[in-house]
Amino acid sequence: MVDYLLLKATLLTEGIRADKESLKDIGTKYKEQNHGLFGWDFETHVDVKLPDDFYLPDGTIVQYRLNSSSPYNVRKLEGEKLILHHNNHEICEVKWMNRPEYYNQKTSSGKEMVKIGQLGGKDCLFFCFQNYCSNFKNNEQCSFCNLVSTATTYKSVIRKKEAKDIGEVAATAFNEGQAKHINMTGGCYISGKELEVVGNILFEMKNQTGMERIPGLIAPAPAKGDDIIQGYYDTGIQSLSFNMEVWDPKYYEAICPGKSSSTSHDEFIKSIKQAIGIFGEGNVYVAMVMGLEPKNTFLEGITFLSELGANVIPFVWSPNPGSKLEGHRAPFASWYKETILEASDIVYNNKVPWGLENHCYECDGNSLLHDALRLKGVK
Repeated sequence: MVDYLLLKATLLTEGIRADKESLKDIGTKYKEQNHGLFGWDFETHVDVKLPDDFYLPDGTIVQYRLNSSSPYNVRKLEGEKLILHHNNHEICEVKWMNRPEYYNQKTSSGKEMVKIGQLGGKDCLFFCFQNYCSNFKNNEQCSFCNLVSTATTYKSVIRKKEAKDIGEVAATAFNEGQAKHINMTGGCYISGKELEVVGNILFEMKNQTGMERIPGLIAPAPAKGDDIIQGYYDTGIQSLSFNMEVWDPKYYEAICPGKSSSTSHDEFIKSIKQAIGIFGEGNVYVAMVMGLEPKNTFLEGITFLSELGANVIPFVWSPNPGSKLEGHRAPFASWYKETILEASDIVYNNKVPWGLENHCYECDGNSLLHDALRLKGVK
């Protein structure tokens, strides 16, 4: 019997490849990568369309991370059937994800919708309203981040999106019936007017979708202070996210030099507490990059945040091209499985409201916590 949690962790840490026949309908019938924020592959592939993500037989969704040297490979057999192999040993069937209809449409201003918002996993509509981070200017970007190099390498999205265009894409995607919630960020915004920008975008989303509040989350530059956090709540988004990245204060300073100089570990904690007081338990998320710090400190963070009433999104790190850590290697899959199972026990026992209307296991294929919680019946 296949251990799908371990298999997902393995595919995210070892990467995957596929034969040409398997990739034939990517970008037409099946959803392709469009690099809305980061490049998660182990290598670049400017001239090759690859799947964004795929299904395992139990419904687990896995992000496709190209590694042409990986022993894990997909081959097309018997008509349309795709079989995942470890070298020549068959593991299980996989399925690419269907391409959304709105990917073929344009906004009223003539812009391609797919270059504005992409569907993450099965049902999460992702927007990066500005593909830029000021920390790259002084070489103080987070060591794992390749946001700027990805935008330069692929040129597959519009770097700065207009509020009206984002609203149109949201309305079209929600009306299509596949999008269930949004995930929006702005890189590292430097104008001091991010709340105003987000407010304009949410106004357009609400106006064009007819929704009073938009399901999903926004992850701005760390929101600080009751007034600012209340301002984000008043935009009409259902949940707020903090990209804390690393829990241990010293690791955080070393890995995130620019971010830690503007927002300390303690400032993050203060802001998260304030946000929970305004948005409510379960409606505040903290994004972590899992694999950059020891297991013990990572789990300390999970415990602390869960006891506050925050949900956590721990992404599985891979050494992305264009990042300072390119060429390094992530912990082994067994470490990820063991650690995430302990994390899921902590989250489950603290009874944090899951907030599944805002983020779920079908949202993204690059984290494991939802999959571990599914083993406990949380879907």
